[in-house]
Amino acid sequence: MSLCSGYQKVDQFGPDDEYEDEEEIFYVTLELGHVEPTLIASCDSYQLIGLDTATPFLQLAGTVLKGRHETLLGTELLFSDATDASTDSVSYVKSTRQRIYFREVRLEKKSKTKEKVDVLDRKLAPRRSRSKKMEVVPEDY
Repeated sequence: MSLCSGYQKVDQFGPDDEYEDEEEIFYVTLELGHVEPTLIASCDSYQLIGLDTATPFLQLAGTVLKGRHETLLGTELLFSDATDASTDSVSYVKSTRQRIYFREVRLEKKSKTKEKVDVLDRKLAPRRSRSKKMEVVPEDY
């Protein structure tokens, strides 16, 4: 049975063997700016929120940082330390052209009184009256 000419009704789709789930790995470097170096060393955990958004946030202990993505002019090479601690060698991992620049921000709770004032202001604001439609006629007529 055909819904339209050239189309065919399908009761069940075939196996998904032809589709592949391919995982892509992207490397991004983080620029923490003027963060105290002792803060990074003293943190045993961090929280990175919204990495795939325009403004990711990073939390180190009680410090909150807001980031922005930038594309680098050149390529940054990433290396890892050698597994053998007795040697001072590194091995190439990957390259990237993406960096997230972070700056420290302070988060403040919204005050309930401000929210109430905003609602009150909207309620007391005068309503606009609808204007009558008028036809504009050029002076030549």
